[in-house]
Amino acid sequence: MEPVVTSLENTGGDMLLRGRFSVVNPEMKIYALAVSSSGRDILFSSDARSVNMLDDQGRLKWEVVFEGLPVAAELASNGYYIAVGTDRGKVYFLHKDGRTIWEKSFTGAVEQIALAPGGNFLAVSIKDESGAYKLYGLDQWGTLFWERETGPLLKLNLLSEDNKLYYLENNQDGNTLVALKNGEILWEEKASMADVSGDGESAVIYNGNVLYFYSLEGETSPLLMWSCSLSTEISLLELTEKGEHILAYSAFPGVGSNLFAFHKEGFLLWEKKIPSGSLLQTSRFGERIVASSWQEYSEDFSRVLVLDKNGDTLQEIEMASRIEKISLSSDGNILALAGNEGNIFILDMPAAAFSQETEAAGDAAEHGKELYRPVAFTKSGEELYITLYFYDAYAMRLVPVSRSVKSTAQVLQAAVSELVKGPRRLSGLSRTIPKDASIKVTLQEGIALIDLPEELNRLGGSSQITGIIDSLVLTASQFPSVEGIRFLVEGKEARVFGAEGFIIDGVFPSRPLAKSKTMLYLPYRSGDRYFLLPREAVQLGSKFNTPDDLLKILLAESRRFLPAVPELNDIKVKQEEIILDWNSSFKKLFPPEGSPEEKALAALFLDSVLLTLGSNFQQSRFILYVEGEPWKPPFGYPSPVLEFRYPFYINPE
Repeated sequence: MEPVVTSLENTGGDMLLRGRFSVVNPEMKIYALAVSSSGRDILFSSDARSVNMLDDQGRLKWEVVFEGLPVAAELASNGYYIAVGTDRGKVYFLHKDGRTIWEKSFTGAVEQIALAPGGNFLAVSIKDESGAYKLYGLDQWGTLFWERETGPLLKLNLLSEDNKLYYLENNQDGNTLVALKNGEILWEEKASMADVSGDGESAVIYNGNVLYFYSLEGETSPLLMWSCSLSTEISLLELTEKGEHILAYSAFPGVGSNLFAFHKEGFLLWEKKIPSGSLLQTSRFGERIVASSWQEYSEDFSRVLVLDKNGDTLQEIEMASRIEKISLSSDGNILALAGNEGNIFILDMPAAAFSQETEAAGDAAEHGKELYRPVAFTKSGEELYITLYFYDAYAMRLVPVSRSVKSTAQVLQAAVSELVKGPRRLSGLSRTIPKDASIKVTLQEGIALIDLPEELNRLGGSSQITGIIDSLVLTASQFPSVEGIRFLVEGKEARVFGAEGFIIDGVFPSRPLAKSKTMLYLPYRSGDRYFLLPREAVQLGSKFNTPDDLLKILLAESRRFLPAVPELNDIKVKQEEIILDWNSSFKKLFPPEGSPEEKALAALFLDSVLLTLGSNFQQSRFILYVEGEPWKPPFGYPSPVLEFRYPFYINPE
């Protein structure tokens, strides 16, 4: 059945049908529908016991069939991992290519699954045969961290990579919004409906016909900022990424407005009448709002409405299908609709003047930016490489990058100034320090005195304050002349920093990446980019003596990224070189006519092997064999002979 769409012939700002996928059984029920942040991957699960991944043209990339019904399925916002839960209590963790990384069994049936943006943590709600509910927290390897009893959950959000989550629980005396970290309750608030902003800094609650807006500061009880009475019963709340806008919607029939947009300061921005019974989604920063409803018609026709952030109608279409699931990419560019007759529709949204973050993501997709910058061993004579530390796309890890600057006698101040400038555009990283912050650095008897401005001292949010301090400590620690770091605020000694009281009293020890330490250089992904992430081997909880020991850990860590993890047949350690003899699975990393991502992953893996072995052993030459014979990869891939030397610069910009 073709969708009936108004003005499909028009170009410009109209919504256009981009692709469609039709399932074999038109009576199929869709359980879950999700679009990655880029809009390039569309996931759905159905009562055919399968989970399917489509591209943005509606073409099937893969299908996985399970023993039970995949009643819950979540796609990490970066599109890299998938969590699936079945009615038989099985939980599966999948790679983006459809292969199962691990599976785990629980007693009962999966009710809900929440997946952290980068896929590093997940939470699973289980209902057992007695009707009791339990919530479980797991890491990306399936390790169970905690469990706790709950009531039925109406909503489950895992917003950060630090095992912090929020859920809306139904109990006998009403609903409650609960904040949890590491399985322990941080706070609870009565709430008929609720939502928490993507950055975890704000929450909105509707209870007793009153709308409440809270500031979430660290792990303390929420701070009420304002409240207002509403005359309409609210059935859905949504907060944009940073809590700037609040959408309150009433699904119940009525004659007046039923969609209200509030500013975070508490005033009403606009109100509008949209179809009753609408499914509602908004883009990450609120540039696009999509409402879809079939309840206004006696037949299976749906009305889809697209609004901008001001509440103005951009597009209105009718589709000859009962739309039962909708999912919008975080940038608001791609919309997926699941119809009751077994069709998945993928539509281009009307053009928009998106925020800077969205523009950057769009430019990256359009211009095909580099996915990985290989390690560098050389630089020009007039330049100096400095190492800067920026947050990844989800503020989970500090990622080092090597930036080339002109040589200067004030290298410590230059490094801090470059850190304040932030990461390069389209890098996939995010700044740790607000733009244009004035931070001065001096060196006195081996102690770097870092003078922070008062405006930074007023900031809240644990991840922001930690990012400021840690990125400054790591950036300053790269210089041999720095033996320790002391922080000042406006030139004066201070014991605490930031609204949450981060302790900065005393001297922070320098934390350089010393050659004497056993270091691993692990593959890592942020946004659409790949990086090397240094980690001390002792942090991984084992002792290592041989190249084989380190490579086993490296291969285990790499399985999150590689389409197939290769196996080592043998390692031959000679006086000046090490021969790594792989089995035939190694060739899968180097497909002929490989895509840009496949070539980037191959270079990333080889750099990871080279630096992990080269920085820890005396040999500087590493030769790759396959099944006991020298092997040369196809054209376009790195050489099978790896040469290591000092100095080296990882993640060069």
